[in-house]
Amino acid sequence: MEILAAIENGGWAMFMKESTTSYVAVLAFHSIGMAFLVGISAAIVLRVLGVARSIPLAAMEGFLPLMYAGFWINALTGVILLTLYPTKFLVDVVFYTKLAAIAIAVVVVRRLCAQLFGDEASLATAAGAERARKLSVTLLGVWLVAITAGRLTAYSLATRVQTAIAVIVVAGLFVLIWNFAGRRLGVTESSGPSV
Repeated sequence: MEILAAIENGGWAMFMKESTTSYVAVLAFHSIGMAFLVGISAAIVLRVLGVARSIPLAAMEGFLPLMYAGFWINALTGVILLTLYPTKFLVDVVFYTKLAAIAIAVVVVRRLCAQLFGDEASLATAAGAERARKLSVTLLGVWLVAITAGRLTAYSLATRVQTAIAVIVVAGLFVLIWNFAGRRLGVTESSGPSV
């Protein structure tokens, strides 16, 4: 704890905390990185799940460098933010939940990209399409956990509980609406992602 306190009270951390511009810039870049990483991967996932079928899935591969850039922007800014309050974050189970969700998301993104765009991309078979759907749903879920946990690190326990309940309710409603709309619009389990 003494080492963490020294980092938190060191010159770098104090400069960042006292310089509103620097702190806000790091937060802004963290948000931009998240928009690229989560936004692009979510767009690919939604395409796999049947949204915007007129867009060729292969064309979305061109967005992958931006998605990877978003990951590295988030990693860098995340480390900077961690150095500002290590005594708070490194003892917080919500912070570790966020990190675990991000780690799972990275693994799922790599598998999904290999499934969709790799040398052995296999969406033509029913098994390949089903695997892509399962990976897509998993990715949406872990991004929801990562983003929610990331936001919750800034709040008290009462706010964390209320937010977690709200997210669960909204996610449940989304799944119900998705299933209902999917049946009405013809986006069903049997309709796999088209290339």
